[in-house]
Amino acid sequence: MTHLALWISQAQFFVSLSFMLLFLLLEIGLAWALVYFKLRSLGGDSRWLEAYRFWVRVFAMAFIVAFGAAVPVMIQFGSLWPMLMERVGNVAGPLLAVAVLSVFLFKSCFVGVMLFGQRHISPRLHATLVVVVAAGVTLATLWPVMLFAWLRTPAGAVYSNGQYVVTDWFSVFFNPSFPWYASLLILLALAIACLFMLGVAALQGVWRAWGEPEQAVFNVSVRAAVMSLLALAVVSILAARALAVHEPGRAAAAMGYWQSAGQPSVAILAVPDAHGTGDRWAWRWHGVGGGFLARDADGGYRGLDQFSGMAPPAGLTFWTLRLAVLGTAMLLLVAAIGWWRVRAHGGDPQALSRWLLHALVLAGFGSGLVAVLGFAHVFMGAHPYAVAGTVTQSEVLADVSVASLLAGGLALLAVYILCMAGFLQLLWHYMRYGVVPIARHRGRA
Repeated sequence: MTHLALWISQAQFFVSLSFMLLFLLLEIGLAWALVYFKLRSLGGDSRWLEAYRFWVRVFAMAFIVAFGAAVPVMIQFGSLWPMLMERVGNVAGPLLAVAVLSVFLFKSCFVGVMLFGQRHISPRLHATLVVVVAAGVTLATLWPVMLFAWLRTPAGAVYSNGQYVVTDWFSVFFNPSFPWYASLLILLALAIACLFMLGVAALQGVWRAWGEPEQAVFNVSVRAAVMSLLALAVVSILAARALAVHEPGRAAAAMGYWQSAGQPSVAILAVPDAHGTGDRWAWRWHGVGGGFLARDADGGYRGLDQFSGMAPPAGLTFWTLRLAVLGTAMLLLVAAIGWWRVRAHGGDPQALSRWLLHALVLAGFGSGLVAVLGFAHVFMGAHPYAVAGTVTQSEVLADVSVASLLAGGLALLAVYILCMAGFLQLLWHYMRYGVVPIARHRGRA
């Protein structure tokens, strides 16, 4: 029963984190897209001002949903894992406090002026506020990412008498995993936002003839989507190599490397045997993959046999990575074809075929699923630890019945579905009917 409760708690927490992550990624990516639109509009090009007016409303919706989605995550952090703060409170408490302060400082103050004060300030000052909001939104998100990374590489603190005591805050802030997870988050946010804008623009092209702002957004987002996805792929490969030494269990499960002997090999596809100690069938690439595996004290590669009883779920860790890689490759392929075809038609997206437009719509609205698969790989790869190498999830798990966990999880899922439906309904309304222009005040838009 305890094992079942643990998995239900993990699933519930994962759903809440994934929902919040989706809108955080969209919020961060759109914030920087608004910076681009606003700065381009200062030159007097009305296309970018209209694009800003449309997408600032989508940004506002993503901001509200992400802000609200953080509440159940914070509640679950204490209700599902109540003893975790007893062990990591000296580290997590200050980081979460700074994160909350950053949210109220940047989001509550500057976002309000950016959204509602445009008529009362000069265009250049408003553009400055847009830049400040983008930087603030990014900074506010990096504090929780720092805590997430520290839980996987707990540097700068020692575990004594059942709790972590900080010895070096600099090492806590810049723990070995943080630069990689922060880079992946920012690149993923840019990729998700570009693909989402691309999908929305393509859907507008399916419904009706494009206006100049929609064409401009399409051309910018299709190029930015390809470049951000390529950058994300490169950084992901580098991060996998760098993080293998800090997360050896996840690295071994990701490669499908069972036994710590012989030459390393990468399992392209594999089906584990009934005992979970090898492959029933596998398609392997022998002699490669050593750079993505950790090494033991003797210099040998660490396989899953070295993590007996404490290894992550091999199947979930293995397959979520491959599905995420496949999904990313498909997104990149569709975006690259869209960029190629629109260049072939002189930058006119109205000349694109309807099947390609539909493919771009699927890519734009399906990119979130790929992001969730990538997060699932990282999330499941940390099991069974809440803090790598010291604190397990089972020892900080709340004593809650399975029935209560299921009821709470289903209720949260229903709320998330309603929130997503409301977000999409408002988006459809904006796409079909446009937005109401901001009234002019003393000659300013």
